[in-house]
Amino acid sequence: MAHEKSFDDILADILTDFRNIFPSVDVGQGSLAYMKAAGYASALWGLYRYQEWISRQIFPDTCDSEALEHHCWVRSISRTSGETDAAFLARLLAHIRQPPAGGNQYDYEQWALSIDDVAAAYCFPLAQGAESVDVVILANVDTTGSEIPGQELLDAVAAYIEEVRPVGARFVRVLAPTVVEQDVSMTGVGSAFAAVVQDDIEAYLSGFGPGQELYVPQLAAIAIANGAANPVVTLPVSTVTPLGAQVLRAGEIDVS
Repeated sequence: MAHEKSFDDILADILTDFRNIFPSVDVGQGSLAYMKAAGYASALWGLYRYQEWISRQIFPDTCDSEALEHHCWVRSISRTSGETDAAFLARLLAHIRQPPAGGNQYDYEQWALSIDDVAAAYCFPLAQGAESVDVVILANVDTTGSEIPGQELLDAVAAYIEEVRPVGARFVRVLAPTVVEQDVSMTGVGSAFAAVVQDDIEAYLSGFGPGQELYVPQLAAIAIANGAANPVVTLPVSTVTPLGAQVLRAGEIDVS
């Protein structure tokens, strides 16, 4: 940050002040004035660091874990089991950016995410017609062993949403996604980049949500970002559009 000062900057400022007040004073290393200035500088440097730490705690996206807990507590957001600070922060930011609004799309997603073992949630209003809502959830792999939620988790989310949802939504379903494996073939990458491109494509697809489309240029961009000069994607041949609660995941990835 622009206002921060290093120990050397603070020490130099104090020595300058000594010379301005006492022009004949010896401020060389080892002198009494220098040792006093170094002690003052050390104390001031510590205060600067403490102020820097305080300023980080003010904002949820820069604060420490303990302060993040407090930011969330103020808004009645509780940490779920196995939830990382990054995921906890994401829920808080979603709450701030899309505050509760009486049952809109974001409310359903936040209600689902407040249940233990839910890693992601996606709301599809009017999926069954008027007065209907579908909520598709992904499970926390670290705590459940699979991103596909079991019936117990689906029931837990459905029961909670039933408690808090507005009466206007008469038909609410909580669903597990249907995984569709997507094969990818790409040439023109070269052996030097093939392995990392393949890994990045798999990681990229692992973050797709239900209904999210896969565009061919996105795959080429991954290869280019890793150093490939002229990648050619031969599969898929066009945009892949999942239906309903389908979610794309990596199938056979062939990069050469």
